[in-house]
Amino acid sequence: MGAPTIEIRDVTKSFGHFEVLKGVSLDILAGKINFIIGRSGEGKSVLLKILTGLYRPDSGSVKFGSVNIAKAKTSEINKLRRRMGLLFQEGALFDSMSVGENVIFPLWFHNLATPQEAKKKALAILGELGMGRYFNLAVSLLSTGEKKRVALARALIVDPEVVFFDEPTTGLDPLLGSQVDELIVHAQKISQATVVVVSHDMAATLSLADRVTLLRLGQVVLSGSPDEFRKSKDQEVVNFLSGGDSA
Repeated sequence: MGAPTIEIRDVTKSFGHFEVLKGVSLDILAGKINFIIGRSGEGKSVLLKILTGLYRPDSGSVKFGSVNIAKAKTSEINKLRRRMGLLFQEGALFDSMSVGENVIFPLWFHNLATPQEAKKKALAILGELGMGRYFNLAVSLLSTGEKKRVALARALIVDPEVVFFDEPTTGLDPLLGSQVDELIVHAQKISQATVVVVSHDMAATLSLADRVTLLRLGQVVLSGSPDEFRKSKDQEVVNFLSGGDSA
């Protein structure tokens, strides 16, 4: 299915006496849509934070190209984050800023473009997402779906190699959830980036993913294609697909 963008090997992570991740190993495939799924509390979000350098694993390795995130210096991780786009569950937009200012913010923060270049790039990405006319509008005036699009534009403006989505459809009605699913596919197409989605939404997973990894009690139950999941006889997989283990 292609070479891995990120290689995760034997990763463990504990908080106090509670072991969240117990020797997790998987590959994030380049240029593909990769879903990491599981119930709430199974380690998905902790793994996402490790992949983005927000947490350090207790042991194991997380290789992003030639960089091992588990052992990299803070300065190396900061450079690595310039190659990542993150879309958090709540969007994490600045309500005091306009749409354009929110989208341009990563370019300002990392000093990656002149003001003119940044505006031109922001308008182009917002246009791709149907939000170009809102450039000067206050974020506080947007609907939930519009905020998701602005957050995605902000994630894509740095030309990321990998885009991370943290529970993108949680709390949304079915219509808005399906719109966000379309945004995930659109993001991959317009950026050609590797996409990593942390989710417990099986319908979206099976329809969108190229690669799926199921976590259960901090361990990988199965990592494979959606078709492999549909055909799996593993009881943990069967339970999750049937909704018995959904969050």
